[in-house]
Amino acid sequence: MNKYLTIVLAVLTQIAIAQDGKDTAELSFGAYADGYYSYYSNAKEVAYQQHDAIGAYHNNCGLNIAQITGAYHSNRLRGVLTMHAGDIPAIAWSGTYRGLQEANAGVRLAKGLWLDMGFFKTHVGTESFLPKDNHMSIITLGTFYGPFYQSGARLSYDTESEWHIELHAINGYNLHIDNNDFKTFGLLVSHDFTDHFGMSYSSMAGQENVGILNDGYLIYQNGFANWTYHRIDVQLGLDVAFAYQWKGPFSSWLGDPLIAALTTVKYHINEQFAASLRGEIFSDENSINSRQLAPVYGTNTQNSSVSATGGMTIYGGTLGFEYAPNENGFLRVESRMLYDPQAASTVYPTGFSARQAGVNPMLNGRTQVIATAGFYFDKSFKFAR
Repeated sequence: MNKYLTIVLAVLTQIAIAQDGKDTAELSFGAYADGYYSYYSNAKEVAYQQHDAIGAYHNNCGLNIAQITGAYHSNRLRGVLTMHAGDIPAIAWSGTYRGLQEANAGVRLAKGLWLDMGFFKTHVGTESFLPKDNHMSIITLGTFYGPFYQSGARLSYDTESEWHIELHAINGYNLHIDNNDFKTFGLLVSHDFTDHFGMSYSSMAGQENVGILNDGYLIYQNGFANWTYHRIDVQLGLDVAFAYQWKGPFSSWLGDPLIAALTTVKYHINEQFAASLRGEIFSDENSINSRQLAPVYGTNTQNSSVSATGGMTIYGGTLGFEYAPNENGFLRVESRMLYDPQAASTVYPTGFSARQAGVNPMLNGRTQVIATAGFYFDKSFKFAR
């Protein structure tokens, strides 16, 4: 199989070279580090807090992420390698390749048309999982319970009228190595209508083992819009996922879809200071790709202090302030309140200890206060041959 893939890529490369006799290249390097201090109400000891990957440990100074990137881009070939460490990859990544954020290579097939293969960041979602790429550092529950990464092949095309289109064939939802005999297919379409307004639609569909699905069919969709007006940035996002389970005693669509929505408004007070406000809702009553935990006291096993209870609908609001002395870094202070009206508990039971399971399930309400500091840089070197 590898032999045939090498032959195909070699042929495609020769086709691209024949289309353009000249070649200019750019080699770039980048680094990013993001540290935090985080405090949660109702928390027990220094433990992981359910539903979070940013500042995810109570009363703790930690590292959200540290990463280094190397990338090559020419008229005909391109590739990128990003390695990372910290809480985000420790929580959201799994398996052998946990230290790789992305590693892929591509060849140009025609003007604006590229084929890339390897490991990628997910193409689905309103927010990035990297604080530096978002209006706020804390990510919504829709982002946390959505896909972070994927592996496979991507065919992308950019038009001269600012349309960007991608087709994906991937191993599965948050997977590097496929866990069944079926591939998942994805789509992304985005367009900048003006310098101040853009929209995007993305989706993936395939047979998955995720959440409660046992080789069930999952359709995950996202749409978002970004709008800038003078000093105000507005972001609207919506995720909708449907699942069909055909194994077991019943074969049917799960009744309630997963729905996740967010609205973020960021006001730039001046070039260095900004304030942000965000509202969110995450509803996954059928546990399509998430599961609520309830604190339970027990002494039989090491992990008896938490138990899975099922789906959830959680509402949240976040307020944040940012100081960005220049384009390479920021200091943010944010507070988020989450509320689950159907949570199994409002207080931790007597005798509950986070050390028994290493995780604090969220009660019906929770407030997080976090300070994050991020620094990043990119350096590019251009050369011709």
